[in-house]
Amino acid sequence: LPIYMWILNNAANALNGLSAVIFAPMSFLLYIVLSFLIPSSSGMATVSMPIMGPLTQSLGLAPEVMVCVLSGACALINGITPTSGVLMGGISISRIEFSTWVKYIWKVLLAMLLVHVVILSVAMVIF
Repeated sequence: LPIYMWILNNAANALNGLSAVIFAPMSFLLYIVLSFLIPSSSGMATVSMPIMGPLTQSLGLAPEVMVCVLSGACALINGITPTSGVLMGGISISRIEFSTWVKYIWKVLLAMLLVHVVILSVAMVIF
């Protein structure tokens, strides 16, 4: 059993039964971890949505918002992960070292993480 499937199955069991306000940020953090292991957003959707989609529906929450959780976490991690070809190519063309990029972007990514979590939590409650 691959490590990402073990993480996903255990996380799904832990998330089962949580309220929308807790479910959204915890699933966002799950997707951040999985985004490091699976850098492809389509691969991530293929692996995780058969588990997380029905779990979201069984809790009476909006599966559409779960798709936003997936895409938001993948986008956030693609701004810092060294496995992103676009990021590494862009900073290479700009002649910026990866360590310099991380020192610059971490505050922006932290702010984006907080905004994502708030918006997704509100969306889970409303929809």
